[in-house]
This record gives sequence, structure tokens and C-alpha cells, in this order.
Amino acid sequence: MTQTKNKHVTELIKFAKERFENFSDAETQEVFLTIKEAKARGLLRKQPPDRCLNQYVNAANYLLRTYSTHEFAEALTKNIDYLYAYIALVATNSITVTA
Repeated sequence: MTQTKNKHVTELIKFAKERFENFSDAETQEVFLTIKEAKARGLLRKQPPDRCLNQYVNAANYLLRTYSTHEFAEALTKNIDYLYAYIALVATNSITVTA
């Protein structure tokens, strides 16, 4: 399972670098730490945007809310914030990845 998750994260990062020229490994790490902390604090929920939350936590919550819909897939291809958040959600086991 961990191997599948790691492979998926690697593929996502490769896709992100191809899709968005401003994609940053440093930002990926920062978003990961933010999402990890949000998860530990119970801030990851299928809730509408909250202006008191970080943009990436709001993006993660949007993805959790729209998971398995066309809106989810569309968000990943159009907005780099959602892609960063998705990579962090996968890396923190907040979204399940299957082989």
C-alpha cells in the first residue's frame, strides 16, 4: 500500500512539473507540512471555504468534498493549489489511492 502511495505521489509530482512550469518542490514540502498539521488539528473536513484557514487547507477541503466527481478532476488540472493539496492529501493518507 505504501509503495502504491509513493509511486502515485511521484507520478503526481512529475505531472505537476509538466503541467505547471512554476511547480516547486519546496512548495510541495511546505504544503505537505501544512496539510499534515491541519489533519492533526482536525481541520480537514468536507466543509466550504473558511477565510480563517490557509489557502491549501481550503483547497484540500474542497478536494475532500468533491472527491469522485468531475469537479475534483477539473480542479487538479486547472489550479496548482489544488494539485499541491492533493499531493499532500495522498502523502498523509487523507485520500486513498488504489493500484
